[in-house]
Amino acid sequence: MAYSNNLLVFCFFFSLWFLSSYARTNCSDFHFNGKSYDSCSHLHTLNSFIHWNYDVPSRTVDIAFRKSERQHGRWLAWAINPTSTGMIGSQAFVALQRSDGTLEAYTSPIETYGTTLVKGDLSFTVHDVSAQNINGQVIIFARFELPMNGSNVVNHVWQEGPLQDDDTPGSHGMSGDNLRSFGTLNFHSGKTVPISSHNVKLNSRSKIKIAHGIINAASWGMMMPLGVVLARLRYLPLQEYYPALWFNLHIYCQSIAYFLGIAGGGLGFYLGRQSSSVKQHTCHRYIGAALLGLATLQVLAHRLRPSKEHKYRVYWNIYHWCTGYGTIIMGILNCFKGFQMMDVGIWKNAYIAFLASLAFVAAVLEVSRCYLNANRGTATPEGVSANGIEDKA
Repeated sequence: MAYSNNLLVFCFFFSLWFLSSYARTNCSDFHFNGKSYDSCSHLHTLNSFIHWNYDVPSRTVDIAFRKSERQHGRWLAWAINPTSTGMIGSQAFVALQRSDGTLEAYTSPIETYGTTLVKGDLSFTVHDVSAQNINGQVIIFARFELPMNGSNVVNHVWQEGPLQDDDTPGSHGMSGDNLRSFGTLNFHSGKTVPISSHNVKLNSRSKIKIAHGIINAASWGMMMPLGVVLARLRYLPLQEYYPALWFNLHIYCQSIAYFLGIAGGGLGFYLGRQSSSVKQHTCHRYIGAALLGLATLQVLAHRLRPSKEHKYRVYWNIYHWCTGYGTIIMGILNCFKGFQMMDVGIWKNAYIAFLASLAFVAAVLEVSRCYLNANRGTATPEGVSANGIEDKA
C-alpha cells in the first residue's frame, strides 16, 4: 500500500513537471528576428504570450508581447497597472495593424473607460517601443523601467479589438476571454497568476454598453423584422376565423419594439455624450438617430391612417411600406455595426441564424399565399391593393 501511494505521488508531481515543461517549451520555441528572451509565459486568455528579460540592478525590463493575428484592421495592447488590477490607471503599449497591413506601435495611458487608446506618455520611463509581424504573429517590443514601488510583481492587462473606419481603436469584446485578461506577473521568478473574472467587476459604463446592445438588438434587430413577418399571417386560412389576429400581433410587436428602441437609443446617446472622442462610432450614432426618426414617423402615420375607401389610402400604403422596410433595413444594419464595435462574433453568428430562420418563415408564408391565390383563382387577395402594396387594415 505504501509503495502504491508513493507511486501515485511520484506520478502526480511528474505530471505537473511535464505540463509545466511543455508549456514553457511551447512558449520558448518561438524565434524572434535577432532578439532572445530568457523568460516567457503563455497567458491564460486570448492566445497571447509574454517574453521578457529583466535586469535586476537597473529594474529595466525588455518585453515582447505577441499574439497570432492574421486579420488586418485590428489592435492589440499589453499594459501594466501600478495602482490597481483593473483597466483605469493601466500604462499600455499598443500596436495597430491597419487594413493596409502597416503596423504602428506607441504608448497610451488609460485614464477613462471610454478611452480610444490615444497616444501619450506613461507614468514611468520608456526607452523604446516598436512592433513587427513575424509569420502571422503581431509582436509589441518595449523596454522600460519598472515603477519604483519596491516590488518585482506587477498587475498586467492585455486586450485586442477592431479598428474603426478611421483606423482608431474601437471597443474590445465585452464577453468571454476579453473580460478575463487580467493577472499578475513576477519578472524575477517568472510566475504569472490569472485574476479570477469573479473579482473583476464590470464598471457602470460597460454595463450600460451591454444593456444598450441587448435592448437594441432585441427591439430594432429582432422584434421589428418579426412584426413584419407576423403581418403575413393574414394570407393564411386562419384569417377567416381570427380576422384581427395578424393585425394585433403586428401592432403589439412593433409598438413594444419601438418603445424598447427608444430606451436603448437613449442609452446609446448617453454613451456618446460620455465618450472621450466625438468621432468614435459616428456612423453607428447617425444611423441610430435616423432610425429613431423614421420609426417615430411610422408611429405617427399610423394615427393618421385613412380609411380603406379613402382616395389617398393608396399613397398612405406606399408611405407605410417604404418607411416600414426602411426602418427594418436600417435596424439590421446598425445591429451589425454594433456587433463589429463590440467584437462579439458568436452573437453576430447567432443573429445571422435568427435572420435566416425569419427569412425562411417569410418565404414559406409567401409560397403559401401564392398557392392559396392560385387555388382561389384570383391575382389579388383581400387586403392587397392592385399595385401590390399591402393594405394595412
